[in-house]
Amino acid sequence: AVHRQTEGNPLFVQEVVRYLAEERLITRKEGRWQPTKDTPLEMSIPEGLRDVIGKRLSLLSSECNQLLAIASVVGREFALETLKAVAGINENIFMNSLKEAVQLSVLEEHPQGGMVRYRFTHAFFRQTLYEEMIAPQRLKLHRQVARSLETLYAKRLKEHATELAEHFSHSTDPADLTKAVEYGEIAAKRAADVSAYGEAVRLLEQALKIQEVLDTEDKARRCDLFLALGDALILAGEHQQVVSTEAPQAFSLAEAIGDNTRASRACLLAMKSLSLYFSIFLASPEATLWADRADRYAEPETVERACADGMLGIVKGSRGSYAPENVALLSRALDLARRLGDPDTYWWMAGFWAWGVTAPQHEDELLSLVEELAGCSRAGVNVLILGYTLLTMMNTFLLFGMRSRAEAIIAEIQTLAERTRQPNLIILSMVIDYDTAIWDGRLQEALAIRRRILTRGEELGIMEFAAAWATWAIIARVYLGDADRALESVLQGTQTLPRDFANEMTILFCLAHLGRYAEVREKLDQWVMARPGIGSTEDETTAWVDMVLLEVAVLAGHHQAAELLLHRLAGSGGRTRGFYMPTCANRHLGGACALLNRPEEARNHYREAISVCTDMKFRPELALTRLQLAELLLEHYPDERREALEHLDFAIKEFQDMKMQPSLERALRHKEILKA
Repeated sequence: AVHRQTEGNPLFVQEVVRYLAEERLITRKEGRWQPTKDTPLEMSIPEGLRDVIGKRLSLLSSECNQLLAIASVVGREFALETLKAVAGINENIFMNSLKEAVQLSVLEEHPQGGMVRYRFTHAFFRQTLYEEMIAPQRLKLHRQVARSLETLYAKRLKEHATELAEHFSHSTDPADLTKAVEYGEIAAKRAADVSAYGEAVRLLEQALKIQEVLDTEDKARRCDLFLALGDALILAGEHQQVVSTEAPQAFSLAEAIGDNTRASRACLLAMKSLSLYFSIFLASPEATLWADRADRYAEPETVERACADGMLGIVKGSRGSYAPENVALLSRALDLARRLGDPDTYWWMAGFWAWGVTAPQHEDELLSLVEELAGCSRAGVNVLILGYTLLTMMNTFLLFGMRSRAEAIIAEIQTLAERTRQPNLIILSMVIDYDTAIWDGRLQEALAIRRRILTRGEELGIMEFAAAWATWAIIARVYLGDADRALESVLQGTQTLPRDFANEMTILFCLAHLGRYAEVREKLDQWVMARPGIGSTEDETTAWVDMVLLEVAVLAGHHQAAELLLHRLAGSGGRTRGFYMPTCANRHLGGACALLNRPEEARNHYREAISVCTDMKFRPELALTRLQLAELLLEHYPDERREALEHLDFAIKEFQDMKMQPSLERALRHKEILKA
């Protein structure tokens, strides 16, 4: 807000900040100046600056000041023809006044393709002139400007919708106010199309205020505006406001007029906000409430019905492992979305399906869907829906060991984030950088990226979102031997965020690496041994969950759980855990076989893991696999000691380079034993 008013002029910045502090519109907290909740986005001009600007304007003739006052109503920038039409003064006086304003650097000239436009050299000039006029005079001029613009740009009204909305909003005529709302909606859509999300929000908030003055009883119109504002707020990164304010307001208005379609759209707005903010919020009571409402109001064979089914499936699955009925809902949603041909709905439901339906029995369908999406046009797809579905596609390619395919999607996500500057996509792009650093073995750099994610999240005003994604940094901490801090950061997150199955897996992973095996075994008894139909086609538990459970079962020495999970995953095409806490699946399959005293199977899995990690350039996992293979050879194949030593030497060098201290110490102990 300060920069918008001062444009970086050092004197103006200093005076405005001093004014904000004196008026207690900003306060100092933890060594930083922060705005108070009610700080207006546009502040009054401080008296010190008003004096400076007033002296400058006093150098102009009265005719010039009068013309500039009219120009201040037109806007910061304006066309010569517009000002001439509104001013209605003698041509010579008009041109001489313009020349005078340019010579004294109050206005600057901008020729544009046969037209001449003028611009106040600083916003404060315009604001001072505007505020010095009495209100009736300003309102009259706004009406004149609005009508002049409509005439002047009759064939290009959409391009000037922002100006038209602003000028018509100052009228008291209902017809003018109706136009202000309509132009505001057009301008907001154009702003969102060019990634000016904050501007889109501002325009729609203004349109809503005007509509409430114009006709507060037109509930359908107000509902539509709340829905549009909610979509703009999501793109601006204001997800929580949508769930707490815009979606409930729209839903209440829709219910009041008995409009099922609008009620259903309000439910979708809330669910879009929850699902695109962070998946853990799908496990919250709010998500259940909105999904049930969506189910109640959605009509058959509609976009709303497809989304309602998809939301029900994903919400129920977020509470724990997916059941067959959840997968059926997701499949039904995807089939309907495909038939309806709406790009947003298809990409959204495809993303839901690819995230939730990853049990081994669906691998062929999953890869086929992601391949289909890879070849689909991205045109017309909401940037956030596109970004999150691309993230799911990337995850799927990583699951199947296709790093080069995943990297192509990564490049697309990062380009999308750079082009749109959408806050959530910026953070996700940084999270991908973190994940890539893990794969490459740049572990300390990964933690530095995590810190940058938190800083950027604060700058963008989406700290909670950034903090939720930053919890994924735990595997770097564990590799580096800091599982205590990893667990602490996860537990801290669960104090402020909903706790879902992903949180539980993360906590279990940390407990296992801390050696708290009794707690781990208790959870394995609950989530593996007591799971009905484990390993059957009815078991819809997502693959990455069982990969985590297999890893911790091996670490905790839980033979029965390891055997059940080995049986379920051994024939799977999954090669890694994907994006989430990435490790190599075959390494853990090998560990399970070693635990169960099946050394030949273990050796085959380790060799496969080495092949996968080499192809995928998965550096930490390659070193860990070679360490575990060395341990297996030393225990079961004494004649292959030389190969074991080669694996150990490779692993030791890598662990030293990557600073993986616990694994390094483990490998060195074997070397010491061999020397002895």
